Amino acid sequence: MSKQVRHVSVGTVFGAVALLGGLVGCTRPAARAPEPPQVRLVNPRTQTFGDVATYQSTLEAIREVKLSPEIDGRIVAMPMREGEQVRRGQLLFRLDQVQQQAATDAARSEARKDLQNAERYIFLNEQGAVSTKERDFYVTQALQSRDQFASSQATLAYKNVTAPIDGEVGSIQAKVGDVVRAGGMVTSVIDNSRLWVRLDVAGEDAPRVRMGLPVLLQGAGVSGPAARGSVTFVAPSLDRERQTLLVKATFENADRALRNNQRVGATLVFDRQSALAIPEQAVLLQAGKTFVFLAVPADQAAKTLGRAITPPPPEGSLVAIQVPVKLGELQGGVFPVRSGLTAADRVIVGRLAQLRSGQAVRVQTVRP
Repeated sequence: MSKQVRHVSVGTVFGAVALLGGLVGCTRPAARAPEPPQVRLVNPRTQTFGDVATYQSTLEAIREVKLSPEIDGRIVAMPMREGEQVRRGQLLFRLDQVQQQAATDAARSEARKDLQNAERYIFLNEQGAVSTKERDFYVTQALQSRDQFASSQATLAYKNVTAPIDGEVGSIQAKVGDVVRAGGMVTSVIDNSRLWVRLDVAGEDAPRVRMGLPVLLQGAGVSGPAARGSVTFVAPSLDRERQTLLVKATFENADRALRNNQRVGATLVFDRQSALAIPEQAVLLQAGKTFVFLAVPADQAAKTLGRAITPPPPEGSLVAIQVPVKLGELQGGVFPVRSGLTAADRVIVGRLAQLRSGQAVRVQTVRP
């Protein structure tokens, strides 16, 4: 009798344990779905854009003179300094002049003596005291001496190298005491007040180029145009090999903010027109194509994607869908929209790489 009772008790215990396990499993709470990410939305807005093309180019000073002595000599004075603003005619450096000065003084004395002789023989010839042949000999001698003196003066002047234009002294390649050769560059004078850039415009755009078109410069680390200029030269023909048109644009640079040989982006403005605009942070580039994410209601997202949105988005949330767009060239941090968007679209801005099409999102609340 006691064995039977023990058997029933063991079965009852196992049944109770199984029932308890089932109850515990039924009451375990389900895992919560992650909260949809918060996103910032913008509507495309109409903005005026230029029909433009941008070129990488280098600024060039319209007036830049490389200075070198006309004759050999040793530098004995150099009052100029690198970067100094100089005026036309200002002395930059001087070569040793002792020997040439002596030669010039001797040539002056010789020219004065021969002139006096020529004047005396002219007088004597008029009086009939000397022949015309004798007169002509001394007149010719005086002319030769005069020319020799002028040549010696010019050579002496070459010993003083002066600024040929107003501008700034460039890098100095010699120092006092150095012997320099004729034609050897010592420094340069650069006038940065007016600069130009060369633009190699594609052949298909050549018919659109005309004198006076605006050109905007964008320097490294500068927000907005660094300078505004205009087209001042259009080549009469295209480059035979590259099929590009050489265009030059000139810029006034009174404040000297720009420099000769500075690398810049030059934007040639063919025309201006209005278009919808979206910020650069709203654009996703994939496989060479441009996309944006729109935030739309769940039913609209399901219709656009052609499938149900799973898991169903929480109440009050929107769904991100990725759509292709065609954009113009970036200007001032925004893209002009060529196609793919309307002014009513709500475009997601920022952290696009973390989104996927069909994902629920919440609109970020902007605090006042």
